[in-house]
Amino acid sequence: MPDKIASTASYCASGGLICWGSLMDQIHHIDWQTISVVGGLIIGVITFLTNFYYKRRQTRAYESALSRGYVTPPPQED
Repeated sequence: MPDKIASTASYCASGGLICWGSLMDQIHHIDWQTISVVGGLIIGVITFLTNFYYKRRQTRAYESALSRGYVTPPPQED
């Protein structure tokens, strides 16, 4: 469950930065839009890669347990 909360928070921060950049561009006419869009995309990509890494790690641990003879239910999404 904590991984879903962290993922949601990260994706919301990414989307918030994209929206914030659009707002700041209208207010100050500074190139904040580009800065926040790029920042939001970077945060989104980092979050995706982190989730992918830990899901792959979880799958490998499950496969390893099965190969050693432990019978456990497969990892599931909550």
